[in-house]
Amino acid sequence: MKGFVFDAYGTLFDINSVVEACKHITQDPEGFSKLWRAKQLEYTFLRSLMEKYKDFWEVTEDALIFAINSFGINASQIERKKLIETYLYLKPFVEVEDALEHLKNHELAVLSNGSPMMLNTLLENNGLKHYFRHILSADEVRTYKPSPKVYALVPKYLGIPKEEIFFVSSNSFDVVGAKAFGFKVCWINRSGTQLDELGMKPDVIAKTLEGMIGALGL
Repeated sequence: MKGFVFDAYGTLFDINSVVEACKHITQDPEGFSKLWRAKQLEYTFLRSLMEKYKDFWEVTEDALIFAINSFGINASQIERKKLIETYLYLKPFVEVEDALEHLKNHELAVLSNGSPMMLNTLLENNGLKHYFRHILSADEVRTYKPSPKVYALVPKYLGIPKEEIFFVSSNSFDVVGAKAFGFKVCWINRSGTQLDELGMKPDVIAKTLEGMIGALGL
């Protein structure tokens, strides 16, 4: 493989980082965070199907408002702003920096549904931006994964055939979408969840990026 391309949310960065912030507005921060994330993903799928694009920052805010209303919370504009801004300060999983350091002699990129502002800010805040030659956003094609239009950004910008690119994600829908596009794929299955039954399977399954590196013999 000549290039490694990483999903951001849930793969490099822990979405559960927002739970701590949610404690300030609800007694069930984990349940609130799960609903927020579920609606965030659902809205990307629905907007793609309807061809009614909003960028990921707006989608994340809409999902937050849904969660707030579902929980019957009276959140101020300031509280909502603080919550959504947690997406700019998500924490990377513990092995991420060491794994990127190990792979730094390969062509590395991020491909995410996140908006360019969100991705650049998040990577800069965690000191990881310098590892990636390209930070690619679904915003360029105004639709979301698992659309092939999003994955097609990778060979376009890396100048590498898709068959020589290894795509890494923790999200089952993303793993299946990348495999359908023609990438070699690693599923980082941290929580032991079941793969969606859509007829495609990853080439490698690992619990961490370290496990992936070991499985590939790198």
